[in-house]
Amino acid sequence: MDKTIIYIDDSGQLHPNYPHSDVFVYGGYWTTEEANDEIIKYYGVLKHQIFNTNHEIKASNMSASIKTQIIKRLKNKFKDKFNPIFVSVDVKSLTIDFSSKQNVQLHKNYLIRRYIEFAVKHKRSILGNNSTNVDVHIDDQSKTKLENYDSIERYINKCMQGKYYSDKHIWMNSTANFTVKYEDSKMSNGIQIADVLANSKMDYHIGKFHNVNLKTVMINKNINRPLKLPKYWTSSELENRN
Repeated sequence: MDKTIIYIDDSGQLHPNYPHSDVFVYGGYWTTEEANDEIIKYYGVLKHQIFNTNHEIKASNMSASIKTQIIKRLKNKFKDKFNPIFVSVDVKSLTIDFSSKQNVQLHKNYLIRRYIEFAVKHKRSILGNNSTNVDVHIDDQSKTKLENYDSIERYINKCMQGKYYSDKHIWMNSTANFTVKYEDSKMSNGIQIADVLANSKMDYHIGKFHNVNLKTVMINKNINRPLKLPKYWTSSELENRN
């Protein structure tokens, strides 16, 4: 059975009044079922070597050089088995009703779907085959309960099966079965890795990587550029806005 494993965490807030950044990021990675346990175990080794602990260390408490070291070591060891993915959002370009928690949650579900599409397409481009199953693991962040709407798992499956219509977006088709699980990052090395990736991309967008050129590292390690939404933008455009 061919299974793809996807991990996702976020960085920033999906609100235009968030004081620290105009960007909201979903970051993480996809891997194969065969490599998943190896990556999880190796991150445990890295934590012990770098921080002398087996407990979770939040990426926000790591230096830029440490986060870069972790990304490089994971990519060096696992190469095409470890594939970072990013979706970066210019929040102030969105037109959703931010006063409605339900609308914000619905847009987060949409962004997660775009992230999963991005990951599956990348997997197809590298391995050239379709998975029969895709397991999605998301940080157990605060969620707004959506009354009278599909769960995110049902939403993802219906989108991939062509059961949603949109005149603005061409859905990606997939016959795979998608499962979605929310996990406590304290108990998941996979989510902790996603935290490092999402936080690093956020810090890059807001100019915190002064002494480490994260963009060069990403290019040298053949890591995909982020999918930028709602339309393509650059970090310099955001800087010029402020």
